[in-house]
Amino acid sequence: MASYSEQMLDALEAGDLAKSRELFQQVLTVDSDETKYNLAGELYALGFTGQAQRLYQELMGKYPDQDDLKTALADIAVSNGEPDQAIGLLSMITPSSDFYPQALLALADVYQTQGLYEVSEAKLQLALRLVPDEPIVTFALAELYFDWGKDDLASVAYAQLINSGVTVLANVNLKARYAATLAHLGQYEDAVAVYEEVGVAALDPTSAFQLGSLYAQLDEPERAIKTLQAVIEEDASFANAYLPLAEAQAKTNDNEAALTTVQQGLLVDATNPALFTLGARLALKLAALPLAEEYLAQARQLDPENQTVMLEWSNLLVAQGEDAANVAYLEAIDQSGEVDPQIYWNLAKSYDRLDDPVKARENYLLAFRQFQDSPDFLRDIIDFFQSTGAQAELRAAMVRYLALVPDDAAMQDRLDELDDGH
Repeated sequence: MASYSEQMLDALEAGDLAKSRELFQQVLTVDSDETKYNLAGELYALGFTGQAQRLYQELMGKYPDQDDLKTALADIAVSNGEPDQAIGLLSMITPSSDFYPQALLALADVYQTQGLYEVSEAKLQLALRLVPDEPIVTFALAELYFDWGKDDLASVAYAQLINSGVTVLANVNLKARYAATLAHLGQYEDAVAVYEEVGVAALDPTSAFQLGSLYAQLDEPERAIKTLQAVIEEDASFANAYLPLAEAQAKTNDNEAALTTVQQGLLVDATNPALFTLGARLALKLAALPLAEEYLAQARQLDPENQTVMLEWSNLLVAQGEDAANVAYLEAIDQSGEVDPQIYWNLAKSYDRLDDPVKARENYLLAFRQFQDSPDFLRDIIDFFQSTGAQAELRAAMVRYLALVPDDAAMQDRLDELDDGH
C-alpha cells in the first residue's frame, strides 16, 4: 500500500488540495521520518513551502545535529523573506560539518541579496579554499562579481569555468554571461564573438538583446535590426529592445519603420522619455508635425530637464517656423555648462529668418566646428553667406560642401557662377 506521502503527492498532482491537506495530517501521524524528509523536499520543489517547513521543523526537533535540515529551513526562510532567520540557522553549522561549504554558499547568497558584497565575497572565498575544485563555488563568485559590477573579476571566473568544460550551471549559459562581462569592459568585438559562438538561437532574450545592442554600437545596424526584431518576436513585452531597434532602423534611413517601432514600444512602456524623443525626431523627418509635438510634450512632462528633449522641442519650433518662440526658448536655457552645438545651429536659422544677420552669423560660427562635415549644415550656412554677401566665406563653404557631396551639380553650378562673377 502506498504511503500517505505518496497518496498526498498523487492528490496534489490531481489538483485535489482538500484531500492533500487531509492526507498531510496522516503523514504527520503515521509516515516514517525518512518518508517525511523526502516528502518535504518534494513539497518545497512544488512550492508548498509551509508544509515543507513544518516537516523540516518537526525533524529538526528530533535530529538537531542534522545540518541538512538547517540548510533546508534556511532556504525556506529566504524564500519567505526572512533573511535574519536564514542567517541564524546557517550560522549554527560549524566548520567540522560536511554541510559547512554548502552553508557558506547559502550565507553568501543571503548577504549578496542584502547588498553586503564584501561579506558575501569573504564567505565564498572561504568555501573556495575548502572545496577548490567545486565548480558551483567558482560560479557563485562569478555571479557575485557580476552583480557587484566587478566585471574584470567576473570574466576571469567565468572563463575559468568555461576552460574547464563547464558551459551551463544552474540554468545559466556561462558563455553568454562571459560575453556580457566583456561587453561591460568595453571589449565589444570579443563579446560579439563569444555571443556568436553560443549562437543567436541559443541565447535567452536578455543575451540576444545585449548582442543586438552591441551590433548597434559597432555600427552594424542591419545585424542589430535582425537580432532585436527576433527578441521582440519572441517576447513583445521586452521594453528595452524597442529603442535600439528604432535607432538602428533610423540609421538605415528607414524612418517609417523606426517610427512604427517607437509606437509599438510606447504601447509596452509609455514612461520612457527617450522613446518619445526619438519618435518626435522621426516624426519631424517625416513632416508629421502634430505627432512630433504630441511626443515632445510627453517627453518634456516625463523629463523636463533633459537637454536632448529641449533640443528636439527647438527643432520642432524651427520646423514650424516659430522663430521668435524658438529664440526665446533657447535663450532661456541655462548655457553655463556644456551646450549642444545644435542649439547654436537652431538659433542661427531662427535669427536669419528674423532678419538679424549679426546674431545669425555669430551662432553659425559657433556651430561650424561641430558641423563642418555636415552637408545639411553647410547648405544652410552657404545660403546665409550668399544672402549677406560674404563672398570669401561663401566660396570656402561651397568648396568644403562639394568635397563631401561631389555629385551635387546644382551646387557646382553655384560655385561656377560665383567664380565667373569675379
